[in-house]
Amino acid sequence: MNHNEIITQALNELTKSLLKLEKTTDIPQELDAVEGRRFLLRMLSASVDSFVEYIDPDRPQFRHSEGPHRKMFGDCPDADYLQAPIDLRNRRSYKVRGKISEGTNYVGVMLYGRGGRIGVCLTDEQLEIDADGRFEVLISANPEDNPTLLGDGDEHLVMVRQYFTDRNTQPPLELEVEFLGDVPEPKPLNSAWLAKRIELSRRMLESIFMRTLDAYRRISNFPKNTFVDVPVDLLFPTPDNTYKICWYELETHQMIIVSGILPKARYFSFTFYNVWLESYDYTRRQVILNHDQIELNENGKFDICVGQQNNGYANWLDTAGHNSGYLVARSLLLEGNHPEFDVKVMEMTKPK
Repeated sequence: MNHNEIITQALNELTKSLLKLEKTTDIPQELDAVEGRRFLLRMLSASVDSFVEYIDPDRPQFRHSEGPHRKMFGDCPDADYLQAPIDLRNRRSYKVRGKISEGTNYVGVMLYGRGGRIGVCLTDEQLEIDADGRFEVLISANPEDNPTLLGDGDEHLVMVRQYFTDRNTQPPLELEVEFLGDVPEPKPLNSAWLAKRIELSRRMLESIFMRTLDAYRRISNFPKNTFVDVPVDLLFPTPDNTYKICWYELETHQMIIVSGILPKARYFSFTFYNVWLESYDYTRRQVILNHDQIELNENGKFDICVGQQNNGYANWLDTAGHNSGYLVARSLLLEGNHPEFDVKVMEMTKPK
C-alpha cells in the first residue's frame, strides 16, 4: 500500500463512521435530531483538533476546547475550558504559569490520562498564589522533581477551568505553559503518521457519540420533571462538581416552577441541555442562572419559571424551543448536603 492509499483508507473509515453515527441522530424529538447533525460536525472538528492539529507536546499552548459553538459532556456556559497537550513519558516535565485576578470565582488545574482518565487536580485554594495573583504549577511523573501535580506517566493533557458568575466584571486568566526540556526540530508530515491520527480522530468521534447517547438513554428513563442525584461520572465532569438532573418534558401550553434554596457551594447554577449534552444557545437565550443571578424572596428561597416565555417572574429560564431535555443543577465545591428542589408542572399563565 502506497502513501496515498494509507491516508485514503483512513479517510474512508472516518467517512463510514460519520454515516453510521448520522443514523443515530434520528431520534423522536425533531429539534434534537437536527441539532444532532450539527453536534456530529462539531465533534468531528473537535476530534481532528485533538489528534491532528493542537497536539505538539514539545511546543504546547493553551486553547479553548469548548465555547458557544463547540460543546460536549454538559459544558457550563459560565466556565472556560483551557487545555494544552503534554507528554510525561521519559521523565518529561512542564511548567504552567498564570495570574488569577481578584474576585475570580474558581480555578482548577487537572491532568487527563489515556482514554480520558481523570488524573490529579488542584483548586485555587491549593495553589501557591502570590500577592499579585500569580502562580506556578510544575507537572511531572517523576517524584524526584517534587512536582505540584504528580502524574502517572500516561497523561497527555492539562486542563485549566475557570468559573465566572459575571464575565463582564471578572477577567479571564492569564495563562501559559512551557515544556522544560530541549525542544527537538519539528518533523515533516508523513502519510503513516497522518493516517494514524485520522484513525484516532475517528475513534474519539465514535466514543463521544456513544457515551453521549448512553447518558441520554439512561437519564431520559428517569422520573420526568423530578430532580435526581446522578453518578458523578455520568456527565464526565471535574470531580469538584456535584449534580442533580431533571429530565423535563413539557407541552407547549405548560411551564415548570422550580422552588428551593441555594446550596452552600463555591458556584451553583441551573442550566439547560439538549439530548447531546450541549447547553442551549446562551448567546441569545436565557438558558442558565447562577447563584449570583437568582433572586431570593424574604425567606431566602427562590422560584424559577421554566418555559417558552417569561411570565413576569424575577427568575426565568428559556426552554429555547425544546419541549424536553436536561435541566442540570451544578454545585461546585459543595458544602454539606445538597438541598432538594420542588418541581411543579403548571398551565402557562398570561404574563404578569
